[in-house]
Amino acid sequence: MKDIIRYLIAIFDNFLSIIIGVKIFSNNKDCIFRYRPIKIKKDIYLPNGKLIKKGEKIVELHFWNEHLPFLSPKGADLFWGSRFKYLFFSSLKELLIFLENSPYRGVNWLFGETAFFFEDQMKVLRFLSKLGFIVYPLEENNIFKRFYRFLQNGYSYCLIYAYNPHSLKGKNFFNVKRYHLWISKDIIKSHILKEEFERL
Repeated sequence: MKDIIRYLIAIFDNFLSIIIGVKIFSNNKDCIFRYRPIKIKKDIYLPNGKLIKKGEKIVELHFWNEHLPFLSPKGADLFWGSRFKYLFFSSLKELLIFLENSPYRGVNWLFGETAFFFEDQMKVLRFLSKLGFIVYPLEENNIFKRFYRFLQNGYSYCLIYAYNPHSLKGKNFFNVKRYHLWISKDIIKSHILKEEFERL
């Protein structure tokens, strides 16, 4: 029964990805990212003072769930962490190469949204900030937006259950917090791929 539920979630996820325009840029089985080109509908002021202007094109990052390294029942270990780090940086490098040879060459910003269900979130946030990501939590005071976030969090939880159920160990749905992540293409080139990728 569990396998059927996970299969149905995966089918729906693939269908939804097609509907909202999430695209594949690589046939590499080690690529863990997909992308979605979007146009900003209103000016966005980032916490560091940067302005993303209305009408600017950006690339939204999406995990390619089927390609994420599978977590064993014992949880994350050094091998899993090393594997994920390699896939993360190599996929970013592959995405940059794709963008430079595509109609999205002029895109300057990459964006992502993620939900963390564990208590010690600061460790991951510090790591992302060190890499050059601009990370900030989503705070919604509007009751309708809060309900929408609740549905998003539920869907994120279902995706983890479908694709990597063992990673739910130690996670609490009610500890969830959603974050926006921004990073410029120049930062990826100069900081991540120059310094971090060479160490792999």
